[in-house]
Amino acid sequence: MPKETSLSDDNNPVFQDIARFRRITFDAMLKPHDMTMSQGWVLVHLLREDGLRQAELASRMEIATVTTSKLIDRLEARGFVERRADPEDRRSNRIYATEKAKALVKIMTKKVFDLDEIANAGISDVDLQTTLKVLHKMRGNLKTAISRR
Repeated sequence: MPKETSLSDDNNPVFQDIARFRRITFDAMLKPHDMTMSQGWVLVHLLREDGLRQAELASRMEIATVTTSKLIDRLEARGFVERRADPEDRRSNRIYATEKAKALVKIMTKKVFDLDEIANAGISDVDLQTTLKVLHKMRGNLKTAISRR
């Protein structure tokens, strides 16, 4: 028998609203830097592990390779990343973050903390920790369910 507790209020998708509102707010915070959240996350992944192939980057971001290619094209045109031939596979390129990207990720990191401060206003640390624990569990459950399909 299904639980009666739902994560939707009056058929409003709480998770989707939170994600959408965070994206809108974060994109507004990054607008002066001519950057979107999606482009920024490409840079974050490259700073964690520079020199990824496009397919590896797409897999880590859990988005389509074509989408990743468009993001990389935009970032490369503005000097945030560069493509270099893969020494192990001449048909493939590796993607590297530039110094300009590193400087922007520092700004983005501060903006993430600013966004969290806005989103978490009036919520106790205990409640936030519990929420995070529950959300990690939910994410794991859903990933497991997807992998079983």
